[in-house]
Amino acid sequence: MGRKYIKIFRNCVLAIICIVLVIFMIIPDYIMCFFSRDFYFREYAKGSEEIYFLGTYHNMTLNSKPYSYLNLKSVIENLRPDLLLIESRPEQLESGNFADGPGEMLYSHLIANKLGIVVKGVDWWSDSGKNVPNSTNPTRDEYINKNILKEIPSHKKVLILMGSAHVTLEQPKLEQAGYKKVFFPETAKISLLKVHNKKLVYPKGMTFYIKKRINYEKGCIGTVYKTDVFKKQASIVIQELNREVKVIEQTGEE
Repeated sequence: MGRKYIKIFRNCVLAIICIVLVIFMIIPDYIMCFFSRDFYFREYAKGSEEIYFLGTYHNMTLNSKPYSYLNLKSVIENLRPDLLLIESRPEQLESGNFADGPGEMLYSHLIANKLGIVVKGVDWWSDSGKNVPNSTNPTRDEYINKNILKEIPSHKKVLILMGSAHVTLEQPKLEQAGYKKVFFPETAKISLLKVHNKKLVYPKGMTFYIKKRINYEKGCIGTVYKTDVFKKQASIVIQELNREVKVIEQTGEE
């Protein structure tokens, strides 16, 4: 009888260990996804205007965690905003340099274009003063906010995509302008982010615009970029863009 109970006890312990291991494998991903949705996906309202602000990660890929390019595609398709504002400089988009800014901005821009959604850039920076690559400062934040507020009027539903740090930086500025942060249920966020088509493919034009930006960056070294820190950053960006082109060519475009 003693051996029987020992065997049962041992099996129970093994079962508990297995359950704990499964929980520790699943929970971190769930917590990360929940935190990202809860903290970096916000909704604001002012009169009939609805503003959705989703923070992105600049190392995102087609199938990255906590969310991916495919999740951005789903949000754009499900939300169908009148206007998409992205972390690209307005003057660069106007000149056709759609790859200006982080990679997920070009991806989202092309997805929106396919749906007939208007896309505008709101970023700002320059190789002068206290500006440093891959960072922000009060001057840049102020320009971004002015660009956002300039573009929103006359649009009822706006989606803003920017790096996650800008979500919290812009909130007080938006609230000061009269945009109230409203309750945004978790179920609604999950629904907007839910991927229906899991095919890993890039939108047509990714390679073309990235190569166009590579040529632009090369031409800026020593002309637009005159400080050593920006020249060095341009060289790094060119290397990263070349690697991205290879990944896209291996994966394929629509």
